[in-house]
Amino acid sequence: MKGKLMSALFLLSLIISVSKVQAQDVEGCYMGYYNVFNERGASAVPNGEHDVVISIIRDGKSTCYFGKAKVQNGSFQSPVMIQKDDMSYVPLNTVFRSLDQDWLGRQDLETLYEVHDGMSKMFYAEDGMSGRLFFYTFIHDKPRANRRAPSADVLIKR
Repeated sequence: MKGKLMSALFLLSLIISVSKVQAQDVEGCYMGYYNVFNERGASAVPNGEHDVVISIIRDGKSTCYFGKAKVQNGSFQSPVMIQKDDMSYVPLNTVFRSLDQDWLGRQDLETLYEVHDGMSKMFYAEDGMSGRLFFYTFIHDKPRANRRAPSADVLIKR
């Protein structure tokens, strides 16, 4: 029994470390957005239509696009819209077609579209692409540093 538990823990730690390595191996814009959202967090996204950054990853390379997503009760709604060069919007499913059914089968459909810390979950498509939404207008401000005072002999001249 103890051996099985140790094997399971080892396998779990291996999966976690491999997934971290894979996330760090993503080139392009994704890691910049992901890291800043993880560091700062974000306010809850209220109901309504909001600007988003859509990060799409394929073969370890990410590209980010502007878009819009409607949020209702903490979850985004379909269709998510991606912005074109002429400033028009089209549904994201013209780029990010069908979700990977194996991945989808392992998801909790009640929480699939929830937004946490200004981010959606990572979604996986059948064609090997993955993607995430970043609600960038709700990210917390960059922490401000405390202003340091100079030494007393510099500040106090009398």
